[in-house]
Amino acid sequence: MRYIFLFFLLNICTAYSQSYLDFYFKSKGINGAIVIYNENKNEWIFNKEIEPFKNTPPSAHYQLWMALVGLQENTFSRNENDKLFWDGVKRGYFSERKPEWNQDTNLIQALTLQNDWYFNQLKYRLDYKSYASKIKSNDFLKEIKNNDLDYFWNYAALTNPNTMILFLKDLYENKLPFDKNNQQYIFNSLLIDQKLALRTSATSYLGDKIEWTIGVYLTKEKPIYFSLRTYRSLEEPIQEDYESRRNLIITEIFDVLNLL
Repeated sequence: MRYIFLFFLLNICTAYSQSYLDFYFKSKGINGAIVIYNENKNEWIFNKEIEPFKNTPPSAHYQLWMALVGLQENTFSRNENDKLFWDGVKRGYFSERKPEWNQDTNLIQALTLQNDWYFNQLKYRLDYKSYASKIKSNDFLKEIKNNDLDYFWNYAALTNPNTMILFLKDLYENKLPFDKNNQQYIFNSLLIDQKLALRTSATSYLGDKIEWTIGVYLTKEKPIYFSLRTYRSLEEPIQEDYESRRNLIITEIFDVLNLL
């Protein structure tokens, strides 16, 4: 995978910090940033210069990588009839109950429900060497705090939008070190329709609720990849229309940049 440093990125493509795009965040009362890679122009666009390489937990986005490893190691299956058995333990995500996790689950259900216990099974079903090299440490993760913990991808390992966008690009182009059919299966799981692939995850980190959406807009020519990451204090009550305002940011920015 092509995970590149800022100085290298700036030398091989055009990169624009467009601070005026902050308007679309401030007008919605939302703190956050966006990174866009337009492959048609080999152009990176972001509203904050630090955003492409600012590390935070990948949360459920990391499950895409784990799914690929699990398929490659024959721990998971693309067959919807092949399920991992629920052990009867009721689990939650931070302080949020997750009753939808409390069932026998197949891979596509686990991806849809962002089911942590399902993906954590790799810790017990892979041999230690494979788990250590393919899950605990790899190019997807840019900074590791403690990868011995269960569900460490939610709070103890970090990555950034640049890495996520290049991961999506490699996934779409079948260039990851996994079977091409498995890569296509995982990419197809992200498709909302024929033009848009999308995944949103959320986590709590350093006193903030962090929500980020990664996606691919499939144009008639080459794709446009993007990452939207927003922050709000854990002490701040969520506004009723927060998600709709957050989603509107992407539409308005793509519109003003003439990407739609």
